Amino acid sequence: MLSLGGAALASSASAALLDKAAEAAIVKAKTNAKRNKRKIDPATAVLLSDIHICGELENGKSKHYPYNPTCLKLRIAEILSMRPLPANVLVFGDVAWDYGLEEDYRYAAELLSELEQVGIRVTLGMGNHDRRTPFFNVFPQYASSTKVADRVVSVVEMPHFNFVMLDSLAELPNLRPRQATTVTGNISGGQIEWLQEFVKNSTRRVVLGAHHPLGEMANLEQFIAQTPAVAGYVYGHTHIWDKSARVIRPRKGLHMVQTVGLPATFYGDIGFVIMRSTPQSVMFEYASKGFWWPQPMENPPAEWLVRAEDLAEERCRFLL
Repeated sequence: MLSLGGAALASSASAALLDKAAEAAIVKAKTNAKRNKRKIDPATAVLLSDIHICGELENGKSKHYPYNPTCLKLRIAEILSMRPLPANVLVFGDVAWDYGLEEDYRYAAELLSELEQVGIRVTLGMGNHDRRTPFFNVFPQYASSTKVADRVVSVVEMPHFNFVMLDSLAELPNLRPRQATTVTGNISGGQIEWLQEFVKNSTRRVVLGAHHPLGEMANLEQFIAQTPAVAGYVYGHTHIWDKSARVIRPRKGLHMVQTVGLPATFYGDIGFVIMRSTPQSVMFEYASKGFWWPQPMENPPAEWLVRAEDLAEERCRFLL
């Protein structure tokens, strides 16, 4: 894949020049993908989180967090350069920059359409900076396809398992357009009820995902502890790559459940995760693009460089 993320950290070019380079890289990658009729691998997906796109524009650039779209463009160019292409890209919430405005989702849709144009399916989840009504206004297909009414719940069928994107947004009622909502996560009772039926009627193992860490949602943690069909849990929100054993099932004391925390695209641990599956397991490989802040810097702190180096070959597996 292209090493554009590393170039972002090392170069002293301005953000504007880097933005042009990202757009040029997308054009090149798309052209190559179409010209070479690049294959799509149904067993491969890319996991993104916390893209935080601001759709309020001034002179064609985001009014808030103007560097975020550049970071997403860089990640898109890298994805489009993969061989073969992933069949799916999953975005684990915080699609919007802060308050879930319609213009945020319109701009995010424009950027992510580059993936869809070459046949990659994009699935979006809800984070604490998102809002469901503006989201449904821009992406009405989710309102009709969701598995749980008034939530954004999707099932992505992978060759060897089912991935379920849950909705952990705890949205306060009657929010004003620029009013913050609850930061912590919540899984509605309706989602737990649907999950129980979904797992009961399926012969395949399941990987669950949502924006928030599992420890914030006791009902989901209890469901996973009681459900051997669940192979693991994936989340965003913290902007930090983290792999750990979260649940020991009470009925099978030696059987742990692993969780994976995803990087973000613009600060914290920066990059994305490649998810590949076989009949036996799901592999998560972290494609590191730096640490903390990708704005080009002449002399980034040594701790940042060490963190990025340590993340270079991070991976883990869920057993199926």
